[in-house]
Amino acid sequence: MAEDEAQDLSRIAAARPAPSPDISPAPRMPEIPRYLQVFQDLRARISSGRYPVGSMVPTEAELCAEFAVSRHTVREALRRLVDQGYVERRQGSGTQVLSAEGGSLFTQSMRSLSELFQYALDTDFAITAMVMTAVDEPTARLIGAEPGSSWLALHGIRGTRDDGVPISHTVVYVHERFGWLRDDFPSCHGPFYALIEQRAQVTVMETLQTITALPMPDASRQVFGDQPPGAHVLRVVRRYLDRHGSTLTASINDHPADRFTYTMRIKRDGER
Repeated sequence: MAEDEAQDLSRIAAARPAPSPDISPAPRMPEIPRYLQVFQDLRARISSGRYPVGSMVPTEAELCAEFAVSRHTVREALRRLVDQGYVERRQGSGTQVLSAEGGSLFTQSMRSLSELFQYALDTDFAITAMVMTAVDEPTARLIGAEPGSSWLALHGIRGTRDDGVPISHTVVYVHERFGWLRDDFPSCHGPFYALIEQRAQVTVMETLQTITALPMPDASRQVFGDQPPGAHVLRVVRRYLDRHGSTLTASINDHPADRFTYTMRIKRDGER
C-alpha cells in the first residue's frame, strides 16, 4: 500500500506543469500612504471640474467622514494641494479652489520610500543615453562609489506625466553588477530601485539624500531652454543603500531653481 501511494504521488508531481522561467514575481509595491491617496483623489476632482475654480472643498470633518481617515490625514492632503497651487486655506473660511492645473512651481515632499515610489509613478523618466562608465572622482564622491569603478549611467529627463513638462535633468547610476538589467530599464514604470530589488533579490534599507544649489550646468541648460546667465539648479542626489551601507543605485537630479521647491516637515521628538 505504501509503495502504491508513493507511485501515485510521483505521478501527480510529474503531471504538474513546471514553473515558467520567464515569469518573474510581481514587483514589491510599497503601500501608498493614505494621505497621498486622499490628495490624489482631491486633485483629480479639482482637475476634472468636480470642484470648480472658486468653489469650496468639503470641510475637514466631511472629508474625514467620506474617506474614513483622521483629521491629520486630511490636513496633510490639503497641505499638499496648497503647496501645489490648487487651493488656498483661510482660517475660519475653509478651503477654496484656486486653479484646476496647480501652479507652475513643482513641489516635492518625501519622507519615506513609499513616497519616492509614488513620485516615480506620477512622473515619467525618458532615457536619452545609457552607457557603462568608469566614474570620475567628483561623481564617485556624490554617489558613494570608488573612483574608477564601473557603473551603468542612464541619462535622461524626468517630466510630469500629464503634460511632459521637464522637472529635472537626471543621471541614474546603477552598480555594474546589475548591468544585466539594462534592457529592462527603458520600459520600467516606477523607480529603478524597485526593479533591482525585485529582479536581483536585494533590499534597499535606506535612502540618503543631499540637496545643493549650484550654477546651472550646460547639459541642464539644453534641457530647460533659455536661462539667464545667473541661473541655478537645486541638485538632489539620492543614494539607495543596502544593509551594509553600500550604494546599489544613485541618481543626480538637477532641478531649475526657479521652478522647484522641496518641502520638509520637522516635528518635535515624540509627536506624530
